[in-house]
Amino acid sequence: MKKNVSLINEFAVSEVVGAMILILIAIVISVAIYNYVFPLPIPSPEPNTKLMGYVNDNGIAVLEHMGGEPLTAYKIYADGELVYQNYNDSWKISQCINPPLTKLLITDNDKVKIDVYVIYDDGSEHRVFTGILAGKVKLVQPPSYVPLMLISSLNTNTINEDLICYNYTMNPSIDASTYIYNWSVNGNSLTNILMPFDTSSSTNAKDYSGNENIGTVIGPTWINGGRVGGAYQFDGVDDRISIPYCFDGSSIDEITVETWVKTTANSGVIASFDRKSYWELGFMNGKVRWSTTTDTGTKDTIGEISINDGIWHSVAATYYYPTGECTIYVDGKQDFSESGHNPGEFLGVGGPQGSGSIGVGAILSRETVLSTSFETQNEKNSWKPDNETWGGEAGIIQWATLRYDNFNSNWGSYTKGADTYRSSLYKHEGTYSACMRDNSGTSSAITLTNSIDVDTPTYESLKVDFWWMWRGSGWQTGEDWWLLYYNGSAWVTILDINYPSAYGKDVWYHQVVYINESDYQFPSNMRLRFQCDASSDDDNVYLDQIYINATTGCRLDYDFDIRDPTKLTPRTGIYSIGGSGDFDPDYALFNRTGIDISGYKNVNVSVWYSYKSTGSEDKVGLYYRDGSNLVTVFEVLNPDIGVGNQLPWTHVEAQIPDHIDSLVFKFNWSTSSINEYVAIDDLEITGMPLGSGENFSGVIDEFRIYKRVLSSEQIYQNYLCMKDGHSDKSVIVSEETALGNIWKCVVTPNDGIQDDISEESNSIEIIPYSGGG
Repeated sequence: MKKNVSLINEFAVSEVVGAMILILIAIVISVAIYNYVFPLPIPSPEPNTKLMGYVNDNGIAVLEHMGGEPLTAYKIYADGELVYQNYNDSWKISQCINPPLTKLLITDNDKVKIDVYVIYDDGSEHRVFTGILAGKVKLVQPPSYVPLMLISSLNTNTINEDLICYNYTMNPSIDASTYIYNWSVNGNSLTNILMPFDTSSSTNAKDYSGNENIGTVIGPTWINGGRVGGAYQFDGVDDRISIPYCFDGSSIDEITVETWVKTTANSGVIASFDRKSYWELGFMNGKVRWSTTTDTGTKDTIGEISINDGIWHSVAATYYYPTGECTIYVDGKQDFSESGHNPGEFLGVGGPQGSGSIGVGAILSRETVLSTSFETQNEKNSWKPDNETWGGEAGIIQWATLRYDNFNSNWGSYTKGADTYRSSLYKHEGTYSACMRDNSGTSSAITLTNSIDVDTPTYESLKVDFWWMWRGSGWQTGEDWWLLYYNGSAWVTILDINYPSAYGKDVWYHQVVYINESDYQFPSNMRLRFQCDASSDDDNVYLDQIYINATTGCRLDYDFDIRDPTKLTPRTGIYSIGGSGDFDPDYALFNRTGIDISGYKNVNVSVWYSYKSTGSEDKVGLYYRDGSNLVTVFEVLNPDIGVGNQLPWTHVEAQIPDHIDSLVFKFNWSTSSINEYVAIDDLEITGMPLGSGENFSGVIDEFRIYKRVLSSEQIYQNYLCMKDGHSDKSVIVSEETALGNIWKCVVTPNDGIQDDISEESNSIEIIPYSGGG
């Protein structure tokens, strides 16, 4: 086979050359011996194919399969640039291909170098044809000859061919700088809106789709330096082009939005038909954002390729309702795709069908990023103790468990009194709890059997953590139960729960009691006693899961939890969130991290705070982190409200800088007693979505809306046709055609100021492929 034929003529041929028999036999024997001794993979055999290239009477390049094996996967290059490729359909004997060139070959000076490569299964390529095709001056055609504007790539109009519309047959009366192509299939325009922006106008943007969807220019400046012909420059302040509603009915099943943009802005809206009702195409943080809305909500599909580098980029986005697929393309290649909605959902949520805009989105209200009234335990779980330092003091300490009893198998660390027993009917966990009743002194108590040395280990704080419940019909006003602490010389009451109180019967309550060395003597024989002081055997107090913990660290004894009205009246609902403690003089520090605000600007924080029974030495504050700095949302350094009193809920707001992408809160407080409380409630974070309602800054050209989902091949072909600023042809790839389709194209010359008379191409009906030899 000749692999490198170069003929400067109208014809160029590549053919198989027979080899000498003796040389061939020698080669075969040599290869056989080599492979036997050194077995290696045998390279793919070169195809036995004969191609011929020539220029027809219309100046169109033709490649014809003259004989040999069909080519299944191949590429065609013109002057080193890929112009055609195929991976599925065989190129067989007698079939012709017209490589889509940027010029006609009419004179001897019109030349193009054509290379054809076959692609093997392993991805490697092999050249099977090379040649230089040249035109020649043609004889004057007979009067009956009419050159075709619209052809198929094999000149047989079958379903497997591309359709190519040229403008070379036109003879405009103006000095045309661009040609505008309006394709139609079966009499219907392929586009809903076709705006090339080629005509200078400060008032109207013409729609060439034939649907008369004329745009109203409000502010942007027309320039003649677009991607193809003219374009509009948007100032990023108030420029826009208003476009009418251009869809059939109140919903959209399939759509492609396609355009060229050049910008250096971080975010903006390219085009929108009310993001909250239909769709919006824009970009945020330099990446394309395709927002689509159905009855189930709005989905933001975000691309991965940056387009804000100040050079031209082709941007396209599609929505396909059968699968709910949202897809973004940049420069003809798929950038990102995802199932944004449920299969079968249409875009549109009803309501009025307003106009859309190029260059600006709908003015949107704020969106809620996070809103909580702290009504569930999950809200507490979102806050984590701080293991850093703030103000030079530690934010978390370690507790050692000295005793733990759950009474499931026995009395464990405790000695029972005569009026106490283990109950299997009422327990917080497991199988049993401890029950005490009546007021018969130590007979109504459970007491640590063995004392604990809390002096020698130099403990500074003890924490008694347990669950309790009272029930029974004998409880009367003034009756109570206690937690007593033995300090080495006397029993001291450290907890007294009176009846009646905010604690209801038949409800398990979690109780935490702190005993600090600064307030109580820490002996070497410390003991604890739980004791009932009621009036009858029908007055029961149940105890379960009793922890005795100790720490040798700094005294930082806090109780952080969702707060019910028994501790501090919430602003709304049943709970707020906050803490109490006994500090000397450290802070409790809790973080709320990972609040993603990267997709928003003008983020605002709204929160309410209150405190109860605090003193002048106490402190409370909420902060957010900006780099290494803490910025105050609110801070009170002397919340002196007095015992039993609560500050009315106070509202504060803070604006978060736009450069913060992940919001981190710190809730810090210091109170001087475990019966002093601080809390926040009704936290809400809102912001404006990036790009939404934000004007576009830069240049927009070649804006199109299609009433179908273009294939990836068609989007890539559109990119190829315009990427160098040319408009000498337009191509519809075979993936867009179907049997029986009748395709036609109307071509309009334009010189930047006006259009010339449009010409309608010949029609092509797509027919079945009849096969080849």
